[in-house]
Amino acid sequence: MRKLPKDRMTARQRIECTLRGELPDRLPVFDLIQHVPLIEYVTGQKLTPQNGLDLLCRTIGDRLDITRGIAPPAEEKVIRQDDGFVYKQEWWTTWLIERPFSDTQGLLDYIPRNIEEIHNRRRGDMFTFAGKGNVWGASSKSPREQFLELQEKVGENTVIFPNESPVGLDTAHVRAGLDLLSYAYAENAQLVSDWLEALNWAEIQRVHETADPALSPVALVFSDIASTEALMFSPAFLRKEFFPRLTKLLNAWHEHGIKVIYHSDGNLWQVLEDFRQAGIDGINPLEPLSKMYAGDVHKASPDWILMGGIDVSQLLPFGTESEVRETVRKTIADAGSTGRLWIGSTTEIHPAAKLENVLAMWDEIEKRGYFDR
Repeated sequence: MRKLPKDRMTARQRIECTLRGELPDRLPVFDLIQHVPLIEYVTGQKLTPQNGLDLLCRTIGDRLDITRGIAPPAEEKVIRQDDGFVYKQEWWTTWLIERPFSDTQGLLDYIPRNIEEIHNRRRGDMFTFAGKGNVWGASSKSPREQFLELQEKVGENTVIFPNESPVGLDTAHVRAGLDLLSYAYAENAQLVSDWLEALNWAEIQRVHETADPALSPVALVFSDIASTEALMFSPAFLRKEFFPRLTKLLNAWHEHGIKVIYHSDGNLWQVLEDFRQAGIDGINPLEPLSKMYAGDVHKASPDWILMGGIDVSQLLPFGTESEVRETVRKTIADAGSTGRLWIGSTTEIHPAAKLENVLAMWDEIEKRGYFDR
Protein backbone atom coordinates (compact mmCIF):
# COMPACT_ATOMS: atom_id res chain seq x y z
CA MET A 1 0.00 0.00 0.00
CA ARG A 2 1.17 3.50 -0.71
CA LYS A 3 2.69 5.14 2.33
CA LEU A 4 0.19 7.52 3.90
CA PRO A 5 1.39 10.69 5.68
CA LYS A 6 0.77 9.34 9.19
CA ASP A 7 2.13 5.83 8.56
CA ARG A 8 4.95 4.69 10.84
CA MET A 9 4.98 1.04 9.76
CA THR A 10 5.19 -0.92 6.54
CA ALA A 11 2.28 -3.22 5.69
CA ARG A 12 4.35 -6.26 6.70
CA GLN A 13 5.20 -4.70 10.07
CA ARG A 14 1.55 -3.73 10.55
CA ILE A 15 0.30 -7.25 9.82
CA GLU A 16 2.94 -8.97 11.98
CA CYS A 17 2.22 -6.52 14.80
CA THR A 18 -1.46 -7.47 14.83
CA LEU A 19 -0.62 -11.18 14.64
CA ARG A 20 1.43 -10.77 17.82
CA GLY A 21 -1.55 -9.13 19.51
CA GLU A 22 0.09 -5.71 19.59
CA LEU A 23 -1.31 -2.35 18.56
CA PRO A 24 -0.19 -1.18 15.07
CA ASP A 25 0.04 2.41 13.86
CA ARG A 26 -3.32 1.96 12.11
CA LEU A 27 -5.76 -0.76 11.10
CA PRO A 28 -4.60 -2.78 8.08
CA VAL A 29 -6.78 -2.57 4.96
CA PHE A 30 -7.68 -5.96 3.46
CA ASP A 31 -9.57 -6.83 0.31
CA LEU A 32 -9.88 -8.93 -2.81
CA ILE A 33 -10.34 -6.65 -5.82
CA GLN A 34 -12.54 -7.78 -8.72
CA HIS A 35 -13.77 -4.44 -10.06
CA VAL A 36 -12.71 -3.04 -13.44
CA PRO A 37 -13.84 0.60 -12.93
CA LEU A 38 -11.98 0.69 -9.62
CA ILE A 39 -8.79 -0.65 -11.19
CA GLU A 40 -9.05 1.88 -14.02
CA TYR A 41 -9.75 4.71 -11.56
CA VAL A 42 -6.71 3.92 -9.41
CA THR A 43 -4.28 3.31 -12.29
CA GLY A 44 -5.67 5.81 -14.80
CA GLN A 45 -5.46 3.16 -17.56
CA LYS A 46 -7.92 1.10 -19.56
CA LEU A 47 -7.91 -2.55 -18.48
CA THR A 48 -7.42 -5.18 -21.20
CA PRO A 49 -6.79 -8.94 -21.11
CA GLN A 50 -3.15 -8.18 -21.83
CA ASN A 51 -2.52 -5.67 -19.02
CA GLY A 52 -5.12 -6.96 -16.53
CA LEU A 53 -2.70 -8.58 -14.08
CA ASP A 54 -0.32 -5.62 -14.06
CA LEU A 55 -3.09 -3.07 -13.45
CA LEU A 56 -4.71 -5.24 -10.78
CA CYS A 57 -1.39 -5.59 -8.97
CA ARG A 58 -0.78 -1.84 -9.17
CA THR A 59 -4.23 -1.19 -7.66
CA ILE A 60 -3.59 -3.67 -4.85
CA GLY A 61 -0.18 -2.19 -4.15
CA ASP A 62 -1.59 1.33 -4.05
CA ARG A 63 -4.60 0.68 -1.84
CA LEU A 64 -4.27 -2.46 0.30
CA ASP A 65 -2.10 -3.65 3.18
CA ILE A 66 -2.96 -7.30 2.59
CA THR A 67 -4.78 -9.30 -0.08
CA ARG A 68 -5.38 -12.84 -1.30
CA GLY A 69 -6.32 -14.66 -4.48
CA ILE A 70 -4.72 -12.33 -7.02
CA ALA A 71 -6.07 -13.15 -10.47
CA PRO A 72 -6.86 -10.94 -13.47
CA PRO A 73 -10.26 -11.13 -15.19
CA ALA A 74 -10.40 -14.08 -17.57
CA GLU A 75 -12.12 -14.25 -20.93
CA GLU A 76 -15.23 -16.42 -21.07
CA LYS A 77 -14.58 -20.09 -21.77
CA VAL A 78 -15.79 -23.62 -20.97
CA ILE A 79 -13.25 -26.00 -19.42
CA ARG A 80 -13.82 -29.73 -19.96
CA GLN A 81 -11.69 -31.97 -17.77
CA ASP A 82 -10.65 -35.53 -18.54
CA ASP A 83 -12.58 -36.86 -15.54
CA GLY A 84 -15.90 -35.57 -16.93
CA PHE A 85 -16.30 -32.39 -14.89
CA VAL A 86 -17.12 -29.26 -16.91
CA TYR A 87 -16.61 -25.68 -15.71
CA LYS A 88 -17.61 -22.25 -16.96
CA GLN A 89 -15.09 -19.43 -16.49
CA GLU A 90 -16.04 -15.78 -16.92
CA TRP A 91 -14.26 -12.70 -15.60
CA TRP A 92 -13.36 -13.56 -11.99
CA THR A 93 -15.79 -16.44 -11.54
CA THR A 94 -15.51 -20.16 -12.23
CA TRP A 95 -18.39 -22.51 -11.54
CA LEU A 96 -19.20 -26.18 -12.06
CA ILE A 97 -21.80 -26.79 -14.78
CA GLU A 98 -21.63 -30.57 -15.40
CA ARG A 99 -20.62 -33.65 -13.42
CA PRO A 100 -19.75 -37.16 -14.66
CA PHE A 101 -22.55 -38.59 -12.47
CA SER A 102 -26.18 -37.67 -11.87
CA ASP A 103 -27.31 -39.90 -9.01
CA THR A 104 -26.13 -41.24 -5.67
CA GLN A 105 -24.77 -44.48 -7.08
CA GLY A 106 -22.79 -42.58 -9.69
CA LEU A 107 -21.17 -40.51 -6.93
CA LEU A 108 -20.45 -43.61 -4.84
CA ASP A 109 -18.76 -45.16 -7.88
CA TYR A 110 -16.72 -41.99 -8.48
CA ILE A 111 -15.42 -41.55 -4.93
CA PRO A 112 -13.09 -44.60 -4.84
CA ARG A 113 -11.54 -43.56 -8.17
CA ASN A 114 -10.91 -40.08 -6.83
CA ILE A 115 -9.46 -41.42 -3.56
CA GLU A 116 -6.98 -43.49 -5.59
CA GLU A 117 -6.08 -40.42 -7.66
CA ILE A 118 -5.54 -38.40 -4.49
CA HIS A 119 -3.30 -41.03 -2.91
CA ASN A 120 -1.22 -41.14 -6.11
CA ARG A 121 -0.65 -37.38 -5.96
CA ARG A 122 2.58 -35.79 -7.11
CA ARG A 123 4.51 -33.19 -5.16
CA GLY A 124 2.62 -29.88 -5.34
CA ASP A 125 -0.75 -31.37 -6.35
CA MET A 126 -3.74 -29.53 -4.92
CA PHE A 127 -7.36 -30.74 -4.97
CA THR A 128 -10.12 -28.11 -4.97
CA PHE A 129 -13.68 -27.86 -6.30
CA ALA A 130 -12.08 -27.14 -9.69
CA GLY A 131 -10.31 -30.50 -9.65
CA LYS A 132 -6.63 -31.36 -9.45
CA GLY A 133 -4.09 -28.65 -10.06
CA ASN A 134 -0.44 -28.28 -9.26
CA VAL A 135 1.19 -25.27 -7.64
CA TRP A 136 4.03 -25.58 -10.12
CA GLY A 137 1.49 -25.64 -12.97
CA ALA A 138 3.00 -25.47 -16.43
CA SER A 139 5.88 -23.42 -15.08
CA SER A 140 9.32 -24.74 -14.29
CA LYS A 141 9.48 -22.20 -11.48
CA SER A 142 8.88 -23.15 -7.88
CA PRO A 143 5.89 -21.75 -5.96
CA ARG A 144 8.36 -19.50 -4.14
CA GLU A 145 9.68 -18.08 -7.42
CA GLN A 146 6.16 -17.56 -8.74
CA PHE A 147 5.16 -15.84 -5.51
CA LEU A 148 8.15 -13.50 -5.59
CA GLU A 149 7.33 -12.48 -9.17
CA LEU A 150 3.78 -11.64 -8.08
CA GLN A 151 5.03 -9.80 -5.01
CA GLU A 152 7.27 -7.68 -7.23
CA LYS A 153 4.27 -6.68 -9.34
CA VAL A 154 2.25 -5.74 -6.26
CA GLY A 155 5.10 -4.02 -4.44
CA GLU A 156 6.83 -4.89 -1.22
CA ASN A 157 4.50 -2.83 0.96
CA THR A 158 1.51 -5.16 0.52
CA VAL A 159 1.34 -8.60 2.13
CA ILE A 160 -0.02 -11.43 -0.03
CA PHE A 161 -1.58 -14.67 1.18
CA PRO A 162 0.49 -17.14 -0.86
CA ASN A 163 -1.87 -20.00 -0.14
CA GLU A 164 -5.59 -20.58 0.14
CA SER A 165 -5.96 -23.97 1.75
CA PRO A 166 -9.10 -26.18 1.49
CA VAL A 167 -10.00 -28.42 4.43
CA GLY A 168 -11.65 -30.92 2.07
CA LEU A 169 -15.36 -30.66 2.85
CA ASP A 170 -15.78 -27.68 0.53
CA THR A 171 -14.12 -29.59 -2.31
CA ALA A 172 -16.38 -32.60 -1.76
CA HIS A 173 -19.72 -30.87 -1.42
CA VAL A 174 -19.19 -28.62 -4.47
CA ARG A 175 -17.96 -31.42 -6.72
CA ALA A 176 -20.64 -33.85 -5.55
CA GLY A 177 -23.47 -31.39 -5.07
CA LEU A 178 -24.79 -30.96 -1.54
CA ASP A 179 -27.86 -33.16 -2.06
CA LEU A 180 -25.94 -36.07 -3.57
CA LEU A 181 -23.23 -35.82 -0.91
CA SER A 182 -25.91 -36.05 1.79
CA TYR A 183 -27.54 -39.07 0.15
CA ALA A 184 -24.16 -40.76 -0.34
CA TYR A 185 -23.27 -40.19 3.31
CA ALA A 186 -26.59 -41.76 4.36
CA GLU A 187 -25.85 -44.83 2.21
CA ASN A 188 -22.13 -45.23 2.89
CA ALA A 189 -20.84 -42.88 5.58
CA GLN A 190 -17.47 -44.61 5.79
CA LEU A 191 -16.71 -44.17 2.10
CA VAL A 192 -17.58 -40.47 2.17
CA SER A 193 -15.53 -40.09 5.35
CA ASP A 194 -12.59 -41.79 3.63
CA TRP A 195 -12.94 -39.30 0.76
CA LEU A 196 -12.89 -36.34 3.13
CA GLU A 197 -9.86 -37.82 4.88
CA ALA A 198 -7.98 -38.28 1.60
CA LEU A 199 -8.68 -34.70 0.51
CA ASN A 200 -7.53 -33.39 3.89
CA TRP A 201 -4.40 -35.59 3.86
CA ALA A 202 -3.43 -34.35 0.40
CA GLU A 203 -3.71 -30.70 1.42
CA ILE A 204 -1.60 -31.30 4.53
CA GLN A 205 1.10 -32.84 2.32
CA ARG A 206 0.98 -29.76 0.07
CA VAL A 207 1.32 -27.46 3.07
CA HIS A 208 4.50 -29.21 4.18
CA GLU A 209 5.85 -29.03 0.61
CA THR A 210 5.23 -25.32 0.09
CA ALA A 211 4.77 -23.43 3.39
CA ASP A 212 7.27 -20.60 3.77
CA PRO A 213 6.81 -18.01 6.54
CA ALA A 214 9.44 -15.80 4.90
CA LEU A 215 6.96 -15.18 2.08
CA SER A 216 3.89 -14.48 4.20
CA PRO A 217 3.17 -14.85 7.92
CA VAL A 218 -0.42 -15.92 7.32
CA ALA A 219 -2.50 -18.43 5.33
CA LEU A 220 -6.20 -18.70 4.57
CA VAL A 221 -7.91 -22.04 5.33
CA PHE A 222 -11.43 -22.39 3.96
CA SER A 223 -14.59 -24.40 3.64
CA ASP A 224 -17.97 -22.72 3.21
CA ILE A 225 -20.15 -24.52 5.74
CA ALA A 226 -23.00 -22.07 6.33
CA SER A 227 -25.72 -20.08 4.61
CA THR A 228 -27.00 -16.65 5.58
CA GLU A 229 -29.33 -18.07 8.22
CA ALA A 230 -27.77 -21.31 9.44
CA LEU A 231 -25.19 -24.05 9.02
CA MET A 232 -25.31 -26.19 5.88
CA PHE A 233 -24.43 -29.27 7.96
CA SER A 234 -25.47 -30.39 11.42
CA PRO A 235 -23.10 -29.57 14.30
CA ALA A 236 -22.85 -33.31 14.98
CA PHE A 237 -21.68 -34.00 11.41
CA LEU A 238 -19.19 -31.13 11.54
CA ARG A 239 -17.76 -32.29 14.86
CA LYS A 240 -17.25 -35.77 13.46
CA GLU A 241 -16.17 -35.11 9.88
CA PHE A 242 -14.93 -31.52 9.71
CA PHE A 243 -13.43 -30.04 12.86
CA PRO A 244 -10.90 -32.85 13.53
CA ARG A 245 -9.58 -32.42 9.97
CA LEU A 246 -9.58 -28.64 10.29
CA THR A 247 -7.44 -29.04 13.41
CA LYS A 248 -4.93 -31.23 11.57
CA LEU A 249 -4.64 -28.72 8.73
CA LEU A 250 -4.22 -25.81 11.16
CA ASN A 251 -1.51 -27.74 12.98
CA ALA A 252 0.35 -28.24 9.68
CA TRP A 253 0.43 -24.51 9.01
CA HIS A 254 1.33 -23.74 12.60
CA GLU A 255 4.26 -26.16 12.43
CA HIS A 256 5.79 -23.76 9.90
CA GLY A 257 5.22 -20.70 12.06
CA ILE A 258 2.32 -19.44 9.94
CA LYS A 259 -0.89 -18.05 11.46
CA VAL A 260 -4.22 -19.06 9.93
CA ILE A 261 -7.34 -17.07 9.09
CA TYR A 262 -10.40 -19.28 8.56
CA HIS A 263 -12.88 -18.37 5.81
CA SER A 264 -16.51 -19.34 5.55
CA ASP A 265 -19.48 -17.30 4.43
CA GLY A 266 -22.64 -17.47 6.48
CA ASN A 267 -23.79 -17.67 10.09
CA LEU A 268 -21.23 -19.59 12.16
CA TRP A 269 -22.38 -18.73 15.67
CA GLN A 270 -23.57 -22.25 16.45
CA VAL A 271 -20.03 -23.65 16.11
CA LEU A 272 -17.88 -20.62 16.92
CA GLU A 273 -16.51 -22.34 20.02
CA ASP A 274 -15.55 -25.36 17.88
CA PHE A 275 -13.42 -23.06 15.73
CA ARG A 276 -11.74 -21.77 18.87
CA GLN A 277 -10.96 -25.29 20.04
CA ALA A 278 -9.63 -26.19 16.59
CA GLY A 279 -7.09 -23.37 16.92
CA ILE A 280 -7.87 -20.74 14.29
CA ASP A 281 -6.08 -17.40 14.65
CA GLY A 282 -8.76 -15.33 12.95
CA ILE A 283 -11.92 -15.41 10.85
CA ASN A 284 -13.27 -13.99 7.59
CA PRO A 285 -15.48 -12.51 6.05
CA LEU A 286 -17.82 -11.47 8.92
CA GLU A 287 -21.04 -10.88 7.01
CA PRO A 288 -23.45 -8.57 8.88
CA LEU A 289 -26.37 -10.01 6.89
CA SER A 290 -25.49 -13.42 8.35
CA LYS A 291 -25.51 -11.98 11.88
CA MET A 292 -21.70 -12.16 11.94
CA TYR A 293 -21.23 -8.49 12.82
CA ALA A 294 -17.55 -7.80 13.54
CA GLY A 295 -18.28 -6.03 16.82
CA ASP A 296 -20.17 -9.02 18.21
CA VAL A 297 -17.50 -11.51 17.10
CA HIS A 298 -14.78 -9.33 18.60
CA LYS A 299 -16.63 -9.28 21.91
CA ALA A 300 -16.92 -13.09 21.84
CA SER A 301 -13.33 -13.73 20.67
CA PRO A 302 -11.19 -10.65 21.36
CA ASP A 303 -7.94 -12.46 20.56
CA TRP A 304 -8.94 -13.34 16.98
CA ILE A 305 -7.91 -11.40 13.91
CA LEU A 306 -11.12 -10.26 12.20
CA MET A 307 -10.81 -9.83 8.43
CA GLY A 308 -13.46 -8.04 6.37
CA GLY A 309 -16.60 -6.75 8.07
CA ILE A 310 -18.00 -4.14 5.61
CA ASP A 311 -21.03 -5.56 3.82
CA VAL A 312 -20.62 -6.01 0.06
CA SER A 313 -23.97 -7.75 -0.51
CA GLN A 314 -26.16 -4.69 0.08
CA LEU A 315 -24.22 -1.76 1.52
CA LEU A 316 -21.46 -1.25 -1.05
CA PRO A 317 -23.68 -1.94 -4.11
CA PHE A 318 -26.85 -0.14 -2.97
CA GLY A 319 -26.03 2.06 0.01
CA THR A 320 -25.13 5.73 0.09
CA GLU A 321 -21.66 7.14 0.74
CA SER A 322 -22.82 8.47 4.10
CA GLU A 323 -24.14 5.02 5.07
CA VAL A 324 -20.82 3.46 4.09
CA ARG A 325 -18.88 5.99 6.17
CA GLU A 326 -21.16 5.50 9.17
CA THR A 327 -20.74 1.72 8.94
CA VAL A 328 -16.94 2.01 8.74
CA ARG A 329 -16.88 4.27 11.81
CA LYS A 330 -19.10 1.92 13.82
CA THR A 331 -17.15 -1.19 12.80
CA ILE A 332 -13.85 0.40 13.79
CA ALA A 333 -15.31 1.60 17.11
CA ASP A 334 -16.83 -1.79 17.97
CA ALA A 335 -14.17 -4.18 16.65
CA GLY A 336 -10.97 -2.25 16.01
CA SER A 337 -9.90 -0.92 19.39
CA THR A 338 -7.19 -3.55 19.91
CA GLY A 339 -5.90 -3.34 16.33
CA ARG A 340 -6.93 -6.90 15.48
CA LEU A 341 -9.24 -5.87 12.63
CA TRP A 342 -8.07 -6.13 9.02
CA ILE A 343 -10.91 -4.06 7.66
CA GLY A 344 -12.42 -4.37 4.19
CA SER A 345 -15.36 -5.79 2.31
CA THR A 346 -17.08 -9.05 3.13
CA THR A 347 -15.50 -11.45 0.58
CA GLU A 348 -14.44 -9.14 -2.30
CA ILE A 349 -14.99 -5.82 -4.06
CA HIS A 350 -17.10 -7.31 -6.86
CA PRO A 351 -18.43 -5.64 -10.02
CA ALA A 352 -21.77 -4.65 -8.45
CA ALA A 353 -20.15 -2.44 -5.80
CA LYS A 354 -20.44 1.29 -6.48
CA LEU A 355 -17.07 2.88 -7.18
CA GLU A 356 -17.92 5.90 -5.02
CA ASN A 357 -18.84 3.63 -2.10
CA VAL A 358 -15.56 1.72 -2.27
CA LEU A 359 -13.62 4.98 -2.33
CA ALA A 360 -15.69 6.29 0.59
CA MET A 361 -14.93 3.11 2.55
CA TRP A 362 -11.18 3.50 2.00
CA ASP A 363 -11.23 7.21 2.75
CA GLU A 364 -13.08 6.71 6.02
CA ILE A 365 -10.71 3.91 7.06
CA GLU A 366 -7.77 6.24 6.46
CA LYS A 367 -9.44 8.95 8.53
CA ARG A 368 -10.55 6.73 11.42
CA GLY A 369 -8.10 3.85 11.43
CA TYR A 370 -5.09 5.39 13.17
CA PHE A 371 -4.17 4.89 16.82
CA ASP A 372 -2.86 7.89 18.74
CA ARG A 373 0.10 7.15 20.99
